[in-house]
Amino acid sequence: MFSFKRWREKYGGLTLRSLWDLFMVWVVIINLCLILFDLTYLWLRPTYFTYLPLITRIWDPVLGIEPHPLTEELVEKTEKAEKLSQLDPDSEILAETLREIRDLTLRVFLENPFERSGQTANLDAIKRSMATETGHPPTHLKNPKVLFAVADDYWSGPPDLLRHRFSVFDEQIDPLLEVNYFRRFDLDGRLVDHFWKIYLPFLILFWIEFVARWTLAIRRRTYARWYFYPIFYWYDLLSLIPVTALRPLRLLRVVSIYMRLRQSDLSRVGRDFLSRGVAYISNIITEEVSDRVAVRILDEYREEIVDGTHVRIARATVEPRRAEIERVLVSQIRAILTDEDTIERFRQLLRLNLANAVDQSESLRSLPLPHIVVKPVVSTVGEVILDTTLETITTTLDSVDGQEAVEALADSILEALFYGPALVELESLAKDISIQVIDHMKEVVAVKKWALPDEDGKRPAMPWEEEEEEGEF
Repeated sequence: MFSFKRWREKYGGLTLRSLWDLFMVWVVIINLCLILFDLTYLWLRPTYFTYLPLITRIWDPVLGIEPHPLTEELVEKTEKAEKLSQLDPDSEILAETLREIRDLTLRVFLENPFERSGQTANLDAIKRSMATETGHPPTHLKNPKVLFAVADDYWSGPPDLLRHRFSVFDEQIDPLLEVNYFRRFDLDGRLVDHFWKIYLPFLILFWIEFVARWTLAIRRRTYARWYFYPIFYWYDLLSLIPVTALRPLRLLRVVSIYMRLRQSDLSRVGRDFLSRGVAYISNIITEEVSDRVAVRILDEYREEIVDGTHVRIARATVEPRRAEIERVLVSQIRAILTDEDTIERFRQLLRLNLANAVDQSESLRSLPLPHIVVKPVVSTVGEVILDTTLETITTTLDSVDGQEAVEALADSILEALFYGPALVELESLAKDISIQVIDHMKEVVAVKKWALPDEDGKRPAMPWEEEEEEGEF
């Protein structure tokens, strides 16, 4: 049971903003009810006319609806004839009235006054009823001669038969004639519709409120640009278009009600069981669709890798920029060769290589001098040459010949990378790795995360789980 005290404890006291939101929600609800009533009025008018005639008496003038002159005259003449048949069945006035009723009935058959009101089915029902009563086959009612015979026979006969026909007319035909209507036209040729006079106060209020909220959003810098507000609240903007043809767009105010209640502290809309259930199902559908799209993309990418398209794409992309890549590569080679830490590591490596060469070189051992004499000399000379080479490497690289040598080295690297004999092996290795990575990604994407147990807290919470946490109220 609702408790105002518990409501205040949960949602706090009323503020001016919450009161305004509450007022606007009710205004929008009333407006939507009027719009729905107006949109469905012509469709439901026969029901209103039969069971709630007060509604038709109030709303018919709004839409310029009047009883159709032809069907109304037929009803009035029939009522007059029925009264005369009870008072004086053999009077000449009754015979004249019956002749007028025959003519009116035939006009109804031929002119179809129900067409503009969308109730042609009523005319068909009237024809069938009168044809059955007069013994004419309903399948021949498209023939004008048969229609003339039906109208003539129905309103002819002895007094007892006419009283029976009047009774059938009152029970079956009169309700169908009375519900028919005629809509007047304005001077501009359009159907009369005064609903805008009822809707205008609501529209003015909605426009004032929309402009006020837009102005506040600009002053508070709620959005990065002033024109972002109508984009975010597109449903409000579309519902404010004062065009009769776009009247169904006013039903978008349902979205406005939902968003107001969702953002307000006065309701649990958006946090209730139904909203959480819809969000949960939406997350499942979104995940399933995105997973299928991802698997499809990965399959296509795998096919392209197997086909070797990636190599052609890489070559077509890299080849026009080979000079730029070569320039960057030369710059990196020069930076590596002139780096102090790199030079020191080269020095250590070359000294180790020099020591091994002195100990293991067959050429040095073949000299006609003792090894104990050759080793120190060669080591000293080698270290001097080594240090001199490393110290002058920057100068060498800055020279024209050195620059050309480095460029030749970079060109050889690129040539070997894209066209060398090792390319086939590297391409095969890269293809196998890429395909394995794609297969693993497909396995991961194919997992239905929403169906897994929530061991790591990553699965979206089910609606009843949150409901248990929030409690009953």
